[in-house]
Amino acid sequence: MQQATSAQHSDEPNPLDSTGLCLLSLDGGGVRGLSTLYILKNIMDQLNKIRKTASLPLVKPCEVFDLIGGTSTGGQGELHTC
Repeated sequence: MQQATSAQHSDEPNPLDSTGLCLLSLDGGGVRGLSTLYILKNIMDQLNKIRKTASLPLVKPCEVFDLIGGTSTGGQGELHTC
């Protein structure tokens, strides 16, 4: 899967493109799980702000991460990331 954006700003290739899968684990229940989802939302908002500035289409977490999993509230949030 091609990554949504490069994490590096130099001419070097993005290590995620050549080293394997990009995984997201959402773990925890209750407030801990909810805070994890808010952190993910913030990360995705920042990523999409950069992509919008570069005239690239906006992406969802399922388009950035190769595998998303979690437990408790984190597992429920995983169902709603795409």
